[in-house]
Amino acid sequence: MNRIGMWCLGLLFPLWAYAQIQRDYRMVSTERVENKAYYFTALLQELRDVDSLVCNDSALKQLGAAKLQRLKEATTLQERVEAMKFSAEEVEEAGKALARLYRTGNPLDRLLTEHLLPSGCYQQYNDCGAALLEKIWRQDAEGMNYAVEVYAAARKPHYPQIDSIGFDIHSQRFVEEILPACQQNIAFQAEKHPSFYAIPLLAVRTLLDVNDRCQSVDYEPLSETENKAARAQVRLTDWEHYPYTAILVLGAGPEEPNVSISPEGKLRASYAALLYRRHQAPFIIVSGGRVHPYHTPYNEAFEMKKYLMDVWQVPESHILIEPHARHTTTNFRNAARLMFRYGFPVEKAAVVTSSASHLNSVEQMDARCLHELGYVPYRLGKRRTERTLEFFPLQESFRIQSTEPLDP
Repeated sequence: MNRIGMWCLGLLFPLWAYAQIQRDYRMVSTERVENKAYYFTALLQELRDVDSLVCNDSALKQLGAAKLQRLKEATTLQERVEAMKFSAEEVEEAGKALARLYRTGNPLDRLLTEHLLPSGCYQQYNDCGAALLEKIWRQDAEGMNYAVEVYAAARKPHYPQIDSIGFDIHSQRFVEEILPACQQNIAFQAEKHPSFYAIPLLAVRTLLDVNDRCQSVDYEPLSETENKAARAQVRLTDWEHYPYTAILVLGAGPEEPNVSISPEGKLRASYAALLYRRHQAPFIIVSGGRVHPYHTPYNEAFEMKKYLMDVWQVPESHILIEPHARHTTTNFRNAARLMFRYGFPVEKAAVVTSSASHLNSVEQMDARCLHELGYVPYRLGKRRTERTLEFFPLQESFRIQSTEPLDP
């Protein structure tokens, strides 16, 4: 049995080895929104042998053709929205077909053992083989349906003030222009490759694009763009020379339009620079996405990085940006993902800085994390000062949150 297959032995598989495999894994095509939110479904089309196996199955082929025809025939807003989604029957039918196709050693099994398990994206499930694939598929399908409902039918998202649809769905513009054009574009693309998952996956991609909601892939692939220099520096770092591995700065977006960085953002970044100059940690991680105000063009992490470099002369090779988080919970989760992926010694403490009141709320944030994420992505240490708090990143952070397409 290979080391990845041993996941099915549960607690017999060492936690340190499990974390190491996840740390070494590299996600495929992180610059695509579907690869962030629905990794399994995205890989069905990314991996040729899997695509061939799935698309040659008669039941799944028939399902894909029927979905395409249904989309083409839709004429009302409700019909178009429903045609872009999976029905409950389609989710069930596709899940059973995938389970039937699964065999040890075949392309679906390799997808599971070489990508899904080592990615950690679906680590909340304890099943193996076909049963695990069914659960993963159901999560992806429900996530795609959620995104279509929010960005085509104005379903209220988890955070409506910052994440809601950008159109009045009852307006003539949306009903007669926007949604029919989305329908036509999706159908035109799906005709070339009418797989069973094509319509909803293309719908999510199209709807997020027209709503200007592709924030989950800003600056991706990060390790080759904004974080390239710092990631290279990680491998050269002597961690014993510092009390902490990183200084995480929690973003504070401005409320006014046309303001790139808020006073709070400057003050938090400045304090991190002072800690860095005192050799408290070799790296600063600035975290925060394009959040405030609604539809802002400015990214909190990117603007803080510029500020640190321009005003405090912190070298780019010592700044990591985490440009996707939209909440305090995901500031920690996404920073933890970076720290694992880039090879930080995660058994050693990092420190987070923000305002005193913000850190007070962080110390009471476990329940919120459990409610919003389903797990806590960190272990807190000591409150060192009014504005600094120790934390340890946890490998649970790799789990995908498929109903948050702007930052899954």
